[in-house]
Amino acid sequence: MISLLVGLSAYLVSGTMTLIFRKWRFWISLSGWAGALVGLIFTSITYRNSGSTIGSLGPWGQLGIEIKIDQTTVLFLILAVALNLFTLLYLKGKKPATFYSLYNLLFATSFSWAFTNDLFNLYVIIELMSLISILLIGYDRKTYQIYAGIKYLLLSSLSMSLYLIGLAILYKTAGHLGISSVKAHLGAEPEFAVTLALTLMITGLAVKGGVLLFSMWLPDAHSYSSTVVSALLSGMAIKCGLIDIIRLSVLTDMSEALLVLGLITGIGGTIFAVIEKFPKRLLAYSTISQVGYILLGISMGTDLGITAASFHILFHGLSKSLLFVAVGHGKVGRIDLHQVNKVSLPIASKLGLLAGSLSILAIPPLDGYFSKCLLLDTVGHSWTWIVVLFIGLGTALSFVKLNWALLPGPTKGKFRLDDLSLIVYALIVSVGGGITLFFLSRTYIRHLFCLEYIEESIAILLIAILLYWLFKKPISKIRSPDFVFDLDSSLISLFTGFLLVIFLWL
Repeated sequence: MISLLVGLSAYLVSGTMTLIFRKWRFWISLSGWAGALVGLIFTSITYRNSGSTIGSLGPWGQLGIEIKIDQTTVLFLILAVALNLFTLLYLKGKKPATFYSLYNLLFATSFSWAFTNDLFNLYVIIELMSLISILLIGYDRKTYQIYAGIKYLLLSSLSMSLYLIGLAILYKTAGHLGISSVKAHLGAEPEFAVTLALTLMITGLAVKGGVLLFSMWLPDAHSYSSTVVSALLSGMAIKCGLIDIIRLSVLTDMSEALLVLGLITGIGGTIFAVIEKFPKRLLAYSTISQVGYILLGISMGTDLGITAASFHILFHGLSKSLLFVAVGHGKVGRIDLHQVNKVSLPIASKLGLLAGSLSILAIPPLDGYFSKCLLLDTVGHSWTWIVVLFIGLGTALSFVKLNWALLPGPTKGKFRLDDLSLIVYALIVSVGGGITLFFLSRTYIRHLFCLEYIEESIAILLIAILLYWLFKKPISKIRSPDFVFDLDSSLISLFTGFLLVIFLWL
């Protein structure tokens, strides 16, 4: 597939050339982005003309690496290419050449991840991304960053060992590594070996994908990393694990397990975000809660559910990355939200914070509104619908707290040219929902703007403002139980999650 080769080659070449021509590292990286944009255009044209397609990389048929182009592929590539451009413009050559090399390699693995439909190739790409992510987390060589990177390394190594064991069991049973080939050789009722194999593999992917009980490395890694690294980890890297769960979901019915994991992740992440006092860590917990939305969409087992999950991967990735950049740009990632009086922020940080927050809160017509309404359409008026609204209320409460502390203060300094990339990014997030015009019918988009959904979004925000005004002091006295994210507790939590999935599947 030429689209994969063009984008992947562009990133690999730019990642190498930045080490050779260090002075031109920004422009070389920009040329890598241009190559990825060409790859995205080719992919979009292929999907537009042929719909979902499955092929093989190489002339070996089923022995080649199976790749897939579908809606999820295109939406994730849009996310990766957009984040590449905005973070690159924000960096403007401020980091050393080695950082830019790792930066381009991270996008190379993400680009190839969007296409792969091969179980072993997934393992190889996951390991590469894990290594690059660890190096980026600890790049500034600060003690707490190194600790966060080591925690991620240990949990990642353990999770990938489980994935590889599950892969071996599945390969012995089905005799293939391509997901479509494996699906063709599995029976309607999978045997215990297949169930065990998929449980091990889902456990490994859940560690990568920000699922609560499994991804206890996430708050430290996201909150301690530098601004751009935090944005890329939350906006793009953890989404790769969720894409793999989407791919594996076609092999058997895993709706009950994913539904329970989605509920635990969404509700748990929301509770942690509401009581957290540091902005960057609050955003990290919020990422976990939004992963719950994505799992709920996948658990529905329908095309609309996968569409809702894929759109939320895109829109949440854009919005959360914007929020991390806005908080980092204002240098307020580690202030105490419960103790601060007036914070002085640049105008760009305020605009980014406002646009990202409104999108996460699903306020129309910002992009997050569309994916949340798609999810509500998917779950219907069931008890899951109530859970979605509850998670939305908790999310609104946490972001009311964040904006209550950061927005009212004076504006710091005058507008500078350095602020332009962040302001443009905020504007793109504000109108990014227009992407839905290329994937959904205009009739359906008009349906998403029905009075019921608009009223729900506005009502949730107003209720959250009222609740925070009434209970601001009690909330400020609650301390987040950070001990559950210690390394020892994280290992126990991971195995607890594995046993839970086994129990739900059996």
